[in-house]
Amino acid sequence: MNAFLSTLPGVFEAIDASDEVRDAFVFAAWKSVAGGQVSDRTEPLAVEEKRLIIAVADKTWKRNLESLASQLLFKLNALLGKPLVNLIEFRIAPEAVKRAENDDVDLGPEKVPLPVELSVSARKIRDEALRETVLKAAANCLARER
Repeated sequence: MNAFLSTLPGVFEAIDASDEVRDAFVFAAWKSVAGGQVSDRTEPLAVEEKRLIIAVADKTWKRNLESLASQLLFKLNALLGKPLVNLIEFRIAPEAVKRAENDDVDLGPEKVPLPVELSVSARKIRDEALRETVLKAAANCLARER
């Protein structure tokens, strides 16, 4: 996943990404930056005017993550290769915080399992054809890495 995310700066330079694609990349980057335990207790909801809105399970997680927000913001933008987010806002929404299963993408002769954080982020892309294109691009990147 980190190899895929490290290609993001080049991807943003090469294409004029739609808001949905940009948001999916920001969400995937969030999951990578946040790490395991934090990812289990958070869910990216939206990017509005360069503000990343993150659902958290409860007020304790909200308070703790707010104290780390500047560090998380720095790491997020560094991973993305450009400042796509100016602020991280944490909202208490336990119903939004859930763990999803990962998807497998069929590349013909093989099925490539995608990391959970990428699968979750891609599900937020409403355009089905666009979502499939993003998932296949990610699967191809992961398959080449092997």
